[in-house]
Amino acid sequence: KYVIAMGACTITGGMFSTDSYSTVRGVDKLIPVDVYLPGCPPKPEAVIDAITKLRKKIAREIYKDRIRPQQGNRCFTTNHKFFVVRSPHIGNYDQELLYPPSSTSEISTETFFK
Repeated sequence: KYVIAMGACTITGGMFSTDSYSTVRGVDKLIPVDVYLPGCPPKPEAVIDAITKLRKKIAREIYKDRIRPQQGNRCFTTNHKFFVVRSPHIGNYDQELLYPPSSTSEISTETFFK
């Protein structure tokens, strides 16, 4: 969701915000604002300009998401296959993907001691 602060009173809190403790001095004190649209009331050209700026901001965010490399843990399994495990960084490790089931990972001692 994106927010456009539309109008002088929305941006500054209005003419009563300076000498009153019970009014909010601008909407950006409550929620983050993406585009400020000054004027009382804002002109139609300013509204179009604000929407254009917001669309450019959205396009930049989408572009950054596309070119950013995928975050994840890179690892090799015991059969030398490469995996990228996407998991939040909570301190747990996805070890079930690192090791195959026990039936395939057991190697007899005769293999090593011939």
